[in-house]
Amino acid sequence: MGLVGKMNIRMMLGREFLRIGRNLLHTPEFGDDVIHFLHIGKCAGTQIGNVIDQVNKSKGESVIVKNGHDVSLMGIPRGAPYFFSIRHPLTRFVSGFYSRKRKGRPRIYSEWTSFEEYSFGEFVEASDLAESLFDEGMRGRQAVAAVKSIRHTAQNQFDWFCMCGAFLFVRPPLWIIRQECFEKDLREFMFRAGFSDLADQVRVEKDSVRSHANDYSGVPALSDKAKQNLLIWYSQDVQFYRMCEDWMEAN
Repeated sequence: MGLVGKMNIRMMLGREFLRIGRNLLHTPEFGDDVIHFLHIGKCAGTQIGNVIDQVNKSKGESVIVKNGHDVSLMGIPRGAPYFFSIRHPLTRFVSGFYSRKRKGRPRIYSEWTSFEEYSFGEFVEASDLAESLFDEGMRGRQAVAAVKSIRHTAQNQFDWFCMCGAFLFVRPPLWIIRQECFEKDLREFMFRAGFSDLADQVRVEKDSVRSHANDYSGVPALSDKAKQNLLIWYSQDVQFYRMCEDWMEAN
């Protein structure tokens, strides 16, 4: 087969993969008016999932779909309404570190990868890791390797909007829920999504296991050095958080 023939086959295969991908995104059980939850890790997603279950049960159908962690904005059907939640990068780092250190327990269990096993063997506490991020020599390199090996610390919140950085201007969400203002922002979302009739009925989970919430009062607090290092390391997420808050205030 000649070069032109091979190129034509590749083009045909590429179009077929795109078609399959579009079909997967537009699954028949969800209509075009279904609201998508863009699930950024360690931003009260479990709590929002509990609310979604209550709304869908009350409506008798799936009116909100909770996407997995691996679905970015580009993976949500074009034109479909969506919302997401955010969290300040410092508390998200602490939560992500200890969540994976516990292997997701007690609500779930997910074994460490070999990379995570190495990372937690080198850094016992979140503050230890954060303090070491910009150290000279081997310790600093180990810290960089560790923070990029742990699922929830490796990813920036802005990563879910890769190639869609102007989303607030081009494809704005229905609303944004801040973990720090959860109940207030959730209530506003319910009204904007057309679920005002359920705003006073949905129950915010208080059980720490079912809500995947944990008490970190017993772990060492982040030192000033650790906080400063994290603000530098997650500088794009600090700006992302500010962008979202500015948009919320303007809207």
